[in-house]
Amino acid sequence: MDKNRLLEAEIVSGKRKPSVYASLSEGMSYYEIKKQTELALDVDNMPAIQGLAISNKFAVAEALDSKKGYTLISRRASRGDSSAPELFFMLRTALDDRMKPVFRRLARQVILSTAFGITSQGIRGEVFEQTEYEPGLDEFDIDETLERFLQNRSRILNTEDIVSLERKERTKTAVLIFDTSGSLYGERFTTAALTVAVMAYNLARDNFSVVIFNTKAYTIKRIKERIKTDELVNRILESESAGYTNISEGLRFAGLELDKIKRRNKFGILITDGAFNRGGDPRPYLRYFPKLHVISLPSKHDWGRRVCKDLARLGKGKYSEVSSYKQIPRVLMRLLRET
Repeated sequence: MDKNRLLEAEIVSGKRKPSVYASLSEGMSYYEIKKQTELALDVDNMPAIQGLAISNKFAVAEALDSKKGYTLISRRASRGDSSAPELFFMLRTALDDRMKPVFRRLARQVILSTAFGITSQGIRGEVFEQTEYEPGLDEFDIDETLERFLQNRSRILNTEDIVSLERKERTKTAVLIFDTSGSLYGERFTTAALTVAVMAYNLARDNFSVVIFNTKAYTIKRIKERIKTDELVNRILESESAGYTNISEGLRFAGLELDKIKRRNKFGILITDGAFNRGGDPRPYLRYFPKLHVISLPSKHDWGRRVCKDLARLGKGKYSEVSSYKQIPRVLMRLLRET
């Protein structure tokens, strides 16, 4: 069986990972990959389309520039399927000016709906402040109320004895620092966009900034900037990826943003594997942060994990380690609730 027929058989079976289809299509011509993509469209095999895109994204982009291609992506996006944004990230430099906004909109649709579900429209941390009793306040400090009652040695509980608790929203000032170095095809970049959307929903009424870094750092959202979440996601969808890992510049850019707000409850959340290879040791840049939490990404480098733990310890923050990129948004939510 020749290579084309073998690949056709695998596409029709629909039981392989994208890497398998990428390997089988290696060395095929533009025309062959386009024809194989059209077959994958016919049998609704998204992993095959993703694998073929690794081999030749331009051939795949041309095959998807059709009613059948749009229908497939649109249907998956309406179900909240992450393959829609994953494919957009793979093809975004190959899509023409007519198709790119269409596929970007579908990718954004999935990211925003998924982020909205994770945050439940912005679960926020709350604090309770002791106050004198007033009608309408239904939270009470039982221990303090009892202590006042006993001190007054009265047989009747008076309103002066009651200590109420008034709910206060905790105002936050935060910066998210996301490592986009290395190869950010598909799932990894989708997770970056989803994480930023979760941050935006959760801190919609607060001051927050977003910094991404690879060889260089980029401020995607400034801390005092007011921007709609869909536009913020667009910026991530169009941002630079790959390159080296310059944690120091990412922390420096983030620290400059935090310094613009003069409040106590300020913190950073760094998401990286810790394996820096540009910019030098990032630990001196902790001086910019009253508190720095670290989410450690999967890595083959044990020393990078040690750097992450050190940054969290020295930054007086929490350290979290994920085994899958899909875990990041929910870990971020937990940190935002607890900080």
